[in-house]
Amino acid sequence: MKRTFFLALSLLLAPVTALATRGPSTPAERRKAVEATRKLEQEPLAPGANASRKWLLQWIQEIPDINVRSCSGPLDSLAQDQEGERHGRQLYAQSVFGMAAFLVEHPRQKDDWVAVQAAGIESVLRAYRSLLKQEPGARWKELDLLLEARQQGKLEQVIEETMEGCGDEAQPAPGDAI
Repeated sequence: MKRTFFLALSLLLAPVTALATRGPSTPAERRKAVEATRKLEQEPLAPGANASRKWLLQWIQEIPDINVRSCSGPLDSLAQDQEGERHGRQLYAQSVFGMAAFLVEHPRQKDDWVAVQAAGIESVLRAYRSLLKQEPGARWKELDLLLEARQQGKLEQVIEETMEGCGDEAQPAPGDAI
């Protein structure tokens, strides 16, 4: 199961070059995606969480109408295998789910890259806080710094500074056009 999740995550993070072969997402799928994302924020270690992640990853890859742009930035270290660090890839994937949920709920803001990236990071931070309630030792320095920036009202500033070029169409980011 763990191997399947990481395989799906690696596919998600790789640039997708093939055109989607299915139609646009349905209202029921969009509702399910937002609900699954919020549940993962509240209970990232719940039974069935990996199944939800797998469904979300596949859904985001397949649908042609919601395109998540995952940019290089303050969450990059989560995607790496680091000894002693726990749940990094799950938290990184949560950023993608948070961005997709934001785009479902705010389709007119699809071109506001800062708002989309902020929604992804906010989703990660909610999941991180929930995770720490269950596993206080699963701390990430990068996420603690983002929590501090959010508390100080500087999260968007951090995003703009650390993800420079993300909004530029000429510079595709890792995982672009997902």
